[in-house]
Amino acid sequence: MSTKVYGSGADRVGVRQITPNIYWICHCAGAEAARLNRGFASDFARVNPKFDPEANDIIYSSYLFLDDKTFLIDTLGPAQHKTVLEALADLLGDRRLDYLWISHTELPHAANTAAIRRAYPEVEVLTVGGHDHYEVHGLGDAKQLDYGDRVELGQHSIEIIEPLFVDHALTQWIYEHNTGFLCPVDWALNAHNEHQCFRFMDEMEEVGYSAERFGHDVSITNCVVFAWLRWADPDQVVAAIDRFYDKYDIRIFAPSHTNVIRENLPQYLGALREAMRVAVTRDYGIVH
Repeated sequence: MSTKVYGSGADRVGVRQITPNIYWICHCAGAEAARLNRGFASDFARVNPKFDPEANDIIYSSYLFLDDKTFLIDTLGPAQHKTVLEALADLLGDRRLDYLWISHTELPHAANTAAIRRAYPEVEVLTVGGHDHYEVHGLGDAKQLDYGDRVELGQHSIEIIEPLFVDHALTQWIYEHNTGFLCPVDWALNAHNEHQCFRFMDEMEEVGYSAERFGHDVSITNCVVFAWLRWADPDQVVAAIDRFYDKYDIRIFAPSHTNVIRENLPQYLGALREAMRVAVTRDYGIVH
């Protein structure tokens, strides 16, 4: 596992190469996660004994494409202000940052927009269109995109796609057609312990993780992330996921708060599908 790490604790950021031209820029607090996150995993473990009580860390992710044009997905959170800029400087070198895409206006995703714009003043900021209050989030002059819009980088063709699971009204997902890279933003959140930081999902299996564990995690965490699931129909949710899987050839599954999945996709996507059925049907009274 080759990871370049910047900072420690709340500002700790690691960089992993997913493909020769796609990089994962990831925040994990590591050994300090239990203190910084106040041991939230124990609450999840209380209602689901299959949840790892040591899993006190949640990933914040950004992704950088290096092609004829460069493209950054999201910005990490305010605590990673310094380290994300250091990571970008190392990855870009003397290249410009052409595009910064903001999935939705929440701190783990958009907090460093202004700082990145200062560091790369020629960057074009992209975000979801059709809403108000862009100025509040530093997106007043951002180019507003719609579902189906594409950004051509060279060898990579990025499409803005409609999300299955919406965290905020201002939410989009991204699919890259040549690599099968999907960033579904807040879908499929999993927690991890300090020994699983900066690992791809297949590498987590070396330290006690599994697709089954992933399913248990998601069935709990998505009840919190998408509280509206309590009113959803489980059959309709699963049918929508099946249609989505049929439409998109997912070969790299790269959410904002989940360890990147680059191998055994059918196994993990199958576990995710069933986890969402459980998330819809479970007893919400014990989750909150």
